[in-house]
Amino acid sequence: GPPAPSRLGAPPPPQPERAREDGPRWPSLEDALLLVVTACLALGSVVAEEVEFQDTPLLSSLWEATSKSDNDAIDRLLDSSEYAVTARASDGRGLAWWAFEFQNTYALGAIYAFGGDIENPSEDLQGMSAIQMCVENPDCDKDALIKKATSASEDIRKRKEQRAEEQRSREEADFDVGSDDEDIGDDEF
Repeated sequence: GPPAPSRLGAPPPPQPERAREDGPRWPSLEDALLLVVTACLALGSVVAEEVEFQDTPLLSSLWEATSKSDNDAIDRLLDSSEYAVTARASDGRGLAWWAFEFQNTYALGAIYAFGGDIENPSEDLQGMSAIQMCVENPDCDKDALIKKATSASEDIRKRKEQRAEEQRSREEADFDVGSDDEDIGDDEF
């Protein structure tokens, strides 16, 4: 028979048929993997997207209320926006940073009550996490502060729910005003 062709002179191995004339083109394994990896990376970038750092009146008010231990103001501000717990000022700091800075157990408990995480490792623009505000301060007992905040959070959460229920009741009462089935004659217009 004929001699076996050398490796260099060998024709390429046959390729599987990639598309049929009468049907859809199915992606190759490489194309499918590339698509999956691209989708995962895109999803990951959305999930890992940081909160925008921007000074706002809400954050200024939260800073002031936290620094003055004005618990009623903290409640009002957190009730006013679902983003208040996670919002960050232009320096990358937010409520958790200020709560640790001022050792405000109520503010820390409120963060828990509103679904936040005071031990989140996110960093400000100086590379400090919120909890480091306490760790770096020799006058701050991190464990005691967190323990007090955790125990306060249940009461804060209950009062939050009570305020929400009262707000719903007020809104329903406002909606019902004037909805009585009064007979209004045509001659009254």
